[in-house]
Formats: sequence, structure tokens, C-alpha cells
Amino acid sequence: MHLITRNWIQVLLSAGILLFCGAGTASTGNGIMPDTENCLLCHRYPAMGRFDKTGRKRIFYIADELFARSVHGKLRCKNCHIGLDQIPHTNVRKVDCSTKCHIKEPSTGREFSHINMVRKYEASVHGRGAAGGSKPFPEDLPTCKYCHSNRMYNSLDGLWGKSEALSNETLARCVGCHTRKEWARNFYSHFTHRMRRRRTQDEVVKLCTSCHEDQKKMARHGLESISTYKDTFHWVQVKYGVRNAPDCLSCHVPVGYSTHDIRPRTDPVSPIHLSNRVRTCSNQGGVQVCHPGATAQFASGRVHAYGVKAQILAGEKVPDEQEPEMSAVIKRAGMDISEKEVFHYRVLKLLKLFYKLLIGGVISFMLLHQSMHFLRSRRKPHGTGQAFSGKQGGNDQGRCG
Repeated sequence: MHLITRNWIQVLLSAGILLFCGAGTASTGNGIMPDTENCLLCHRYPAMGRFDKTGRKRIFYIADELFARSVHGKLRCKNCHIGLDQIPHTNVRKVDCSTKCHIKEPSTGREFSHINMVRKYEASVHGRGAAGGSKPFPEDLPTCKYCHSNRMYNSLDGLWGKSEALSNETLARCVGCHTRKEWARNFYSHFTHRMRRRRTQDEVVKLCTSCHEDQKKMARHGLESISTYKDTFHWVQVKYGVRNAPDCLSCHVPVGYSTHDIRPRTDPVSPIHLSNRVRTCSNQGGVQVCHPGATAQFASGRVHAYGVKAQILAGEKVPDEQEPEMSAVIKRAGMDISEKEVFHYRVLKLLKLFYKLLIGGVISFMLLHQSMHFLRSRRKPHGTGQAFSGKQGGNDQGRCG
């Protein structure tokens, strides 16, 4: 009897566990991927998290409905997070964005992967170099997650107003032929998501300056800080919210180029290479209107203001020149700045000094003139009144006589 009761208890406990696990795996009917890996058994709680070795708080909560609406909403957790076979997870490996996903890429039918973007990135100025190569200070280089977040899919705006209605009408046409509504909705969301500008001009500049404003970090790689951009008219337009204002990507990643494949200006492939600047400045084929009539002479001019490298070559004292990080800047100064540009820098500096003296002199003369006029006006009414009374009195006496 006790044996039978024990067996029934085991059966009921097993059934309860299966039902409990099944709560995380069942599809809700609202487009959320079934949690077949039961990750939400723990990660559905908002308080899920811990402090890492550096004392930074790490949140491991997953909002399943928001995640389902994101660009990675159709992926299972273990497609990206490898090494989660133990609980608690002690063998978690860093996400590798070049890993193949269990999703078919529709144009080729192959398993999808970001490997093409990763290869471009590694060969770019932000990457660690070609296979087998390395760059100094690799900890300064941005990772995928530094620039990318798991963005949400939202309805398309800007065609017929705030367009939840546009999404509904367009999807109604799509499912006429593409009868799988879920597939049509996913494709439409992805397509319209890619049509949007991901960041405003100001947001692009803030993202880039989060690294490029760090003078010591830039100096370690022989670069100048972003202050050379913030001295330009381009930045003034971005600062005041001009819709057509050019941000960092307008020149470094124009039409036909990829943000993952930014090259140095000495690379013939780079859009800011001297041979490509006319096309870059005119932005041929792009939506943004820049300088459609740009000539070779116009495009050969400087875009960023002169900075530390020009000061070094002009023989001026530079702050922190003795710092170890400045050695790379000093070394590259002669390669990046020509003698002609050093001459231009000196002329511009003299012009700047001339205008400062001229403006100061004009303002000083104006203040002196106004002060003298004020003092004169304070003395004039009293003296004029006496003279006028005496003269008037003399005439009156003459008439009376």
C-alpha cells in the first residue's frame, strides 16, 4: 500500500514539474517564440541579477513580449549564448556574433550569420586586424554591443502620419499572396525597420564621441580627439538640429559604404581618400543633400579644424606633450600634415590673431567714444543754459532801452 502511494506521489510530482516547465514553453499566441529551453523559468523575474567582480550590477531579466518584438525575437537563447548547460551557469562564454543561427537566410537558404559584417569590421579601423594580426591597446577597440542594441520593431512612421494604420493596410495586401501571416509580419517588420534611420545626427555624434573625445585613448592610436570636428560648421548644424546636417557617418560612411568597414583616409577604398572626396562631398545617389556641385579643389580642403598635430609641426608647445601617449601623435604628425598645411595653419593663426586685435580695438574705441560722449553730455546742459540766459537778457535790455 505504501509502495502504491509512493508511486502515485512520484507520478503527481513528475506531472507537476512537467506542467510547470510547460508554462514556459507554450506559445502565447501573440508571436512570442516558445521557450523550449525553459530559460524564462528564472529569467522572467525582474529582480534576476547579480554584481560582477568589478561591482557592476548585471540585470538578467528578460521581458518576453519586448524581446519577441526585437530584431532577435525569433532566435532561441542558445543560438547566441553558448555554454549554458549547467545551472547555475558557471561556464558562460562571450557571445560571438559570427556564429551561425538556426534561421535560414531567405535569399540563399543558408543558415544566417553575421560573419560577413564581422570580417569587414575586423579589417576596419575599429577591428583587431586581419587573422593572425593584432593592434596595440586592443581594449580600446569597440565591440559589437558597444554600438548595437537589441532594437524593437515598431510601425513605420513618416508616410501617412503615425502609421499603425499603414502597417495594418500594408500587411493586409501582403497576406493576399503570402498566406503565412506570421512570416509576412516578420518580413514587413524587418524591412520597415531597415528603412528607418537608426539614430539622429546628434545621437550618432554622441556615440562616436563617447570614444573619440577621450584624448588619451585617441593619442595612444596616434589620433586627435573629436574637438577638431566640433570646431566646424558641420557640428554647428548638428548642434542646432538642422535636419540636413552632416554627422560623422555622412562623410565616413556615405552611400555605398558600410559602418562596419570604415577605413583610414590613406586607404584608396576609403570615402575620405583624396581620390574619392568629390563623390563623398556631393553624396551622389544619397538622400542627404550635401555639396552637389563639389569640385576637386573644393573637396581637397580640410573638413576638421587643425589640431594638435599642426601645433606640433608649427613648433608650438602642446599640453601633455611629455605624456607617453603623445609619442604616437608626434610620430604620425609628419605623415598626416604636409608642409603646405602647416603654412596654412600659421596663416590662419595670424588671421585669427588679427581679427581678435581688430575686434578688441573696435570695441575699445567704441567704449572710449561713448564714454567721452556721455561725459560731454553731462556738462553741456548747465553751461548752455547760462549762456542762453545771459544772451537773452542782453537783448531784452536793449529793447527796453
